[in-house]
Amino acid sequence: MKKFLVASASEILSGSVTDAYFERTEEILSKAGKNPEVVMELHVKQFPSPDYGFGVLAGTYEVLKLLEGLPVTVEAMEEGSLFFPGEPVMNIKGPYLSFGKLETAIIGFVAFMSGVATKAARCRVAAWDKKMLSFGTRRMHPVVAPAIEYSAYIGGMDGVSNTAGARRLGIPAAGTMPHALVLALGGDPGTAFEYYDKYLDPSVPRIMLVDTTGAPFNETMEAARILGPKLEGIRLDTKDLAYILSSIRWELDRMGLRNVNFWISGGIDEYEIPAYAPMVEGFGVGTKIVNAPVFDFALKIVEVDGEPKAKFSNTPGHKNVWRSACHDVVSLWDSQISEGKKMLEPVLDHGIPVKEEKSPQEVRAFVLSQLEQLPSEVKKIKSPSKWEVIYSARP
Repeated sequence: MKKFLVASASEILSGSVTDAYFERTEEILSKAGKNPEVVMELHVKQFPSPDYGFGVLAGTYEVLKLLEGLPVTVEAMEEGSLFFPGEPVMNIKGPYLSFGKLETAIIGFVAFMSGVATKAARCRVAAWDKKMLSFGTRRMHPVVAPAIEYSAYIGGMDGVSNTAGARRLGIPAAGTMPHALVLALGGDPGTAFEYYDKYLDPSVPRIMLVDTTGAPFNETMEAARILGPKLEGIRLDTKDLAYILSSIRWELDRMGLRNVNFWISGGIDEYEIPAYAPMVEGFGVGTKIVNAPVFDFALKIVEVDGEPKAKFSNTPGHKNVWRSACHDVVSLWDSQISEGKKMLEPVLDHGIPVKEEKSPQEVRAFVLSQLEQLPSEVKKIKSPSKWEVIYSARP
């Protein structure tokens, strides 16, 4: 069988998926007999958009899998932590040659997964008490589907549609029905509704897709006729047809089907959710989640052989972050700040994990609790206030 254009796990672990200049750096240092002890700091200087008031950290567990067994020590914010520009989310300390060429993979894990998790969290802020499902993996390379669904779920999605992603999360895959089912059955929605109810297990929610023919009112009435009180919901995959939902609601209520709920999908994101939220039970968010802007993380040396040292525009020194109710303070690692929570804690000690990995459900609950506590002006979808990040090198 021909191989797909994907990197294998062994290629990632060995550093074969790297940028050429890291291999050249390794060659030069090795031939020169140099292997300095460094501290490298993972941070982002700005968010992808002025509309982003916070980020959700994801991918740290992947980085730890990559670095486990190597002679390095890692300090990191907890998976799912909210983070802000200008502060380290992870420190990696060890001989440079033991992990330097893994920089490409380290950044990739965190930049991509944090982007998806943050987009999901922004949708959660916009929808808050509405249900949301991740529908978007078909728009990305299938090899990253589990990473997408994990990131979307911890960011606030209630469920995911991808079966491989759902298995890794330990939850049932969610979804309704595709237009393909209606068309494969001759284009008759009624036949699709009938077979959906006849052949699928009763545990599968009876939520019918009602816009295949472009006549959602008629299709809903057909679904109501066929399923009666078993009809749990309808889904519109064409948001431009949402104007008809009030008429559908009226007719369903008149028929005594008051428990039928409405779902909308198709190009929805945090900017559009508020307009539709009063009409619906939930949303399917797809393309906008998986195509979320990545965070421009950088992994930079800030200490060499115990001496603070960094490139121009970076702040030298091994650092930590202290979070209070209204701001963060970035300090030197050994500083003791009188108030606030220390955000970076050791997670890998000379290649040995020192903390248990939390379940996706626990990480998701952690994200939601932070979002609830974050000031409303900082989590606004448009033009949020900035969370203050203060630098203090005092002991």
